[in-house]
Amino acid sequence: MSAHKTVMFVDDEEGVRLSWNRYLSQSGFDVTTAEDGANAINKLKSRPVDVVVSDLKMPGVDGVQLLQWIHEERPETRFILLTGFGNEEVERKVRELGAFDYLNKPISPETLAAVVTAATHLKLAPQAAPMVFEAPAAIEVEPVAPVAAAPEVQAKSGLRRTAEVAVGLVAAPLLGLAFVVLVPVIGFGALFWRAGETLKDLFKPAEV
Repeated sequence: MSAHKTVMFVDDEEGVRLSWNRYLSQSGFDVTTAEDGANAINKLKSRPVDVVVSDLKMPGVDGVQLLQWIHEERPETRFILLTGFGNEEVERKVRELGAFDYLNKPISPETLAAVVTAATHLKLAPQAAPMVFEAPAAIEVEPVAPVAAAPEVQAKSGLRRTAEVAVGLVAAPLLGLAFVVLVPVIGFGALFWRAGETLKDLFKPAEV
């Protein structure tokens, strides 16, 4: 723990101030004390500290009033309220004023030291860098080489094409001949059928 981390412990009971001064100093902090809020403000005007740990109920300027002054005059100073007479309203008020933590008595030395350590290491988050959206890089697709068929597959394919061509050459004349023969037959058949129907109508006896 760096000795440059300074802590002020504020309490109207001298025995409590001495005990916490000894313990926090042994934990590596540079500790100063004050017997009430007014005395703490006078010391803070000439020597700011990193963290103030203060009791709530004190004669004159109490812990909440001390926090109010710190909030307005020393906003960079972390404040921890330590009390045995707190309630939800007090907790809400001190947190609205920016208190780092609100601790109820009794509290173990290890717990207080841990909270003070966290307070001295708290830093304001740096301003976030603006987000830059980059266009996605073009994706290069490598040409895929055609897959050659196996020799035996190629041979079978060649034979099949040859057979198809031969069948086509033979079938073409036959289909043409069939077309030439069947078209006249179909035409004459239709003509004879139509002539028969006409003659039947001519020789049909007239209805009385």
